[in-house]
This record gives sequence, C-alpha cells and structure tokens, in this order.
Amino acid sequence: MTSYNRDGKVGPWAREKLDCLGRYLREYTKIMKKQDWCRGYYYFDAFAGAGRNAIRQLEKKDNPNLLPLEISSMHSNDPEELSYVNGSPFVALDIEHPFSKYFFVEKDHHRANELRSIQREYAGSRNIEVREGDANQSIRNFLFDKGINWKSCRAVMFLDPFGMQVPWSTIEAIASTKGVETILNLPVGMAIQRLLPKSGDINLAQREMLNSYFGSAEWEELLYEKAENLFGDIGITKARDSGERLVGWYRKRLKKLFGFAPSPRLICNTKGSHLYYLFFAGPNETGAKIAAYILNQGQALRR
Repeated sequence: MTSYNRDGKVGPWAREKLDCLGRYLREYTKIMKKQDWCRGYYYFDAFAGAGRNAIRQLEKKDNPNLLPLEISSMHSNDPEELSYVNGSPFVALDIEHPFSKYFFVEKDHHRANELRSIQREYAGSRNIEVREGDANQSIRNFLFDKGINWKSCRAVMFLDPFGMQVPWSTIEAIASTKGVETILNLPVGMAIQRLLPKSGDINLAQREMLNSYFGSAEWEELLYEKAENLFGDIGITKARDSGERLVGWYRKRLKKLFGFAPSPRLICNTKGSHLYYLFFAGPNETGAKIAAYILNQGQALRR
C-alpha cells in the first residue's frame, strides 16, 4: 500500500480502502479454496510499501465539524494504533484462507527490506516472494511467467500507487490473461486533475503523460469544451463535470478490457475533498458482484 505522500505517511482514510481490500480478499479465497481445477491463486501487490505505515494524525482543524470524541474514536485504544496502520501486505497475509503465494513489489530499498522482514515472520505459514524494483516490469514478469498457466491459475492484483505510475499498457497486459481480478485506484484528485488546468493550456510533457496513462488522447476531447468568454472570443475550458466524465469513461474502458467493472468507490479526505476512486475490474461475474457490494456499500452509507 503506497498511496502515501512523500513524508511516508498515509491519511486516516487509508483504513477505508484497506477495509474494502480485506473484505474482497476474504470472500475471494473462500471461493477459490473450493475450486479443484485451480492449480494456484496468487496475490500480487505492485506497490506494497513497508507493510506498516504511519498515520498522519487527524486534527480538529482538518474537519471543524468533528467533536474531539469523534476524532479519538477513529483510532484504536492501542497506543501503537494511534500512529500506525497495517498496510495491504498484512491485510492480505492475515486473512483466514491464504493465497497459494504472495508477491510484494517495492522499488524503495529500505521498504523492500521491511517486506523481507515480514517474509521471515510469516515463513512457516505463508509463501511470500519480495521483488525489489519497478512495478510495471515486475507486473509483466509475473503475468508472462512461463510457470503460470492462466487457464488453471488465478490472481488478485492490487494497484495502489500514489500517482500515475501505472500506464494503460500495463492494464491491457493484466486484462489479457483473463485470469486476474484487479483492484486499483484512479488518482483523480491526487494527481490527474493537477495536470488538467481549467484553461486547457497543457504542455507537451503533461499531454504525453496523460496519453500514456489513459492509452488514448480521447480524454482531451471528453474533458474540454469550446466556450465563449466575456469578450465574445471562443476558447477552450474544462467541463464543470470533468471528474464525473473521466470516471465514467475510465470505467467503460475497464469494462471493455476485463468484462466487468462495477461502479467505483470514491475515497475522500477528512475535509470531504475527492482523493481517488477505488475500482475493481475482472473477468468473473461472481467476483464483480462481490466487489460491487463492497465498493457501493460505503457510498450508500454516505448518502
């Protein structure tokens, strides 16, 4: 789980995402352990982090509507839990029915060593491989490993980078296996909107980054409109509902690739600002129904 800021910490809202992940993994492994045809089902965390992450403390000024009691209730009474949260590696390792094998990828050497400590801790009960290096290359090495036959093997892949590190070409490679369920975040508020100014004045480097991330230049026509200014001149401006358009378009393209992509879950910070959308995409209808229930349950609670 590495959708943290450069200070190495995560916000308290990370618990919401991790809860969704854990609930899906528990249901997935309950089903897969009964499938006699399956020769192996794997968990692949492409941005695993260090395993545990410091939580940026929630202060009243972050949300003036919260009473002190409500702030403290967001944390455990355990002093350790006041400052740290178990990340996605522990969420995946601590489910009742383990995966056949776990793959944890981390580019940072220090955090990769922390993962190796976890590997040693679980050596007697979990089959873990730690890969240090680039996430996209590690994903491709895994997907096209000659020792894995996707007709008789399955996997869940968790893609949780801080920004736009996963290009559309990687998403296409994952979908091509027809055997990988994918949980990923679309960092609309954390990264993407920062590259989409209202004026439409996007430089070449930004445009190339967006084209690579989305695997298409259609985003520009979708998100920007011609508009008349106060002087009667026609210019380009970002659509007011650009975020909704982008999410709908991205979901449609995931569905076309994978087969199933239910409505995503919006993750907000303590001020209510949009951070990212948590998506599920996969080739299996049952998995999609489970994911839809988990993702949309949180949205219903907000309404």
